[in-house]
Amino acid sequence: MEWPEELNKIFDEDPLFANVHPKTPKQTPEQVVREGFHAIVAWSREHSGHAPRMNKEHRDEWRLAKRLQGIIEDDVRREMLRNEDEYKLLDTVYDE
Repeated sequence: MEWPEELNKIFDEDPLFANVHPKTPKQTPEQVVREGFHAIVAWSREHSGHAPRMNKEHRDEWRLAKRLQGIIEDDVRREMLRNEDEYKLLDTVYDE
């Protein structure tokens, strides 16, 4: 969020307002999904391109695998991320 120039000037010049800043805009649900998927892709990049496994001994890997499973099971989210799937993670099959 940006403030009008007049407000920026007031806040910049008056030390009383030194710690006053505009609110950071909330992420949209789509941005949250994309950010979560990018975390999965980053993990895969560090692990030779394979999808995270449902491995309860490694909590972070398990959490990412559950997130990926949720994306895969949701047609809308899966297709929204298809072009960002550099390791074909969206084709992963999880057996539970």
